[in-house]
Amino acid sequence: MATLSESAQRIRPGVFAELQARIDAHAAKGGTLVPLQIGDTHLAPPTDARFTRAIGDDAKDELYRYGATAGLAELRDAIATRARELYAIPNASGAANVHVGAGGTHALFCAARAVLDAGDDVLVAAPYWPLAVGIFHGCSARPIEVPLTSRLYDDPSLDAGSIFAAAITPRTKALYFISPNNPDGKILGRAQLESIARVALENDLWVFADEVYAEVTYGEPHVSIASLPGMAERTIVVQSFSKSYALAGARVGAVVAPEPVIAAARRVGVHTVFNVPLAMQRSALGALRTGDAWMRAARDEYRAARDETVAALAGSGLRFSVAEGATYLFLDFGPVLDGRPLGVALERAIDHGVLLAPGDAFGRAYPDCARLCFTAVPRPRLADGIVRLRAAIDSLARG
Repeated sequence: MATLSESAQRIRPGVFAELQARIDAHAAKGGTLVPLQIGDTHLAPPTDARFTRAIGDDAKDELYRYGATAGLAELRDAIATRARELYAIPNASGAANVHVGAGGTHALFCAARAVLDAGDDVLVAAPYWPLAVGIFHGCSARPIEVPLTSRLYDDPSLDAGSIFAAAITPRTKALYFISPNNPDGKILGRAQLESIARVALENDLWVFADEVYAEVTYGEPHVSIASLPGMAERTIVVQSFSKSYALAGARVGAVVAPEPVIAAARRVGVHTVFNVPLAMQRSALGALRTGDAWMRAARDEYRAARDETVAALAGSGLRFSVAEGATYLFLDFGPVLDGRPLGVALERAIDHGVLLAPGDAFGRAYPDCARLCFTAVPRPRLADGIVRLRAAIDSLARG
């Protein structure tokens, strides 16, 4: 049999592959699971973004035909306007600086293929969104994990730029970070971003700034690194309607980037999905036209869910930082494992009816951690999930 590609083999399997047998056994017994592992929201999207409103019951024939490969012009313009007005990204114009993808995942892949070559190194701030590393592997680049946000929680005086600079190799071409962070919710403030920007400018690096949670902050406002002097020309900003407007199922995302990057990313897009379905783009456009009332209400709900989860986990023995943004807590089970592997705790959690995401998917430095999404289910069910998790932790103490 012919061999598989090395780049494909470097992409890790799904994060639940090792737990699937336990999940199946729990289901076979008639058990239910509170799904706190998935990065989603239980909220319905804005009314104008829902398919029945955005697409209409009498959808026109154009929705069933090929669409423009560059994306819906009105959507690109709306994304660019949002980038300029909310985040002061100076080079955001719909025609030249926005690429629409089938979700932020696809948009990032197109942009990564536009700037990365085989053998390039990409510094990836950890803990990180797992699919980013898979995307860089898929480009035959080499992701290099750089523990960052977890260290900044422990010591806010650390300099983020210096941490990145210490990891640079002769083949480093780009760096990647998420702010607010998935999975630990850390927000990189202006001073930290200015430090990272200096490193990028001094070393002529591309910057992948994953900003899909930009509107989900609980105090400190989001700052885009692309708004800093000299950075718009080298920054690829990733956005997603999955997180901002509860449209994960619509699969619409975008990158805002310099014109040459967008031109190349569109060519990659043509050769992957050809065009993002027009119906889904209309849904995204409807979301942007709703104003900010929906997002304000969603943020209040998410903050309440975060605070209730933090309170419910008090005294559990788990270590974690209170998320500054995004929709997760990154839980360190080390104190309750007593030297056992994390899988023991996650299997106990499944047995008690709650599912978390294993921490090693977010970086090799986090073998004892797990991610909990506090927006995946309504708050009453979230509270039930925490009760189940506490029971699983208590069972660990009994052996």
